[in-house]
Amino acid sequence: MPSLNDSRPGTTVRITGIDPGQAGGSRRRLLEFGFVPGADVTVIARGATGGLLVGLGDTRVALDTRTAGGLRCAG
Repeated sequence: MPSLNDSRPGTTVRITGIDPGQAGGSRRRLLEFGFVPGADVTVIARGATGGLLVGLGDTRVALDTRTAGGLRCAG
């Protein structure tokens, strides 16, 4: 199943889950931000080191490559 890291800027994907390999604190923080199954996320930009700037509702969130790689998505 693809991860958010596989998405290109300008695309919108739906979160299908969080990789069980994400550490507890990181997983909890993602859920608190709203990265829950069924949420739509738009990839706005990719940084020079591979991190992503994403839109989640009215919020913009910067994710490092490791964290974005733990978010499973479809679409």
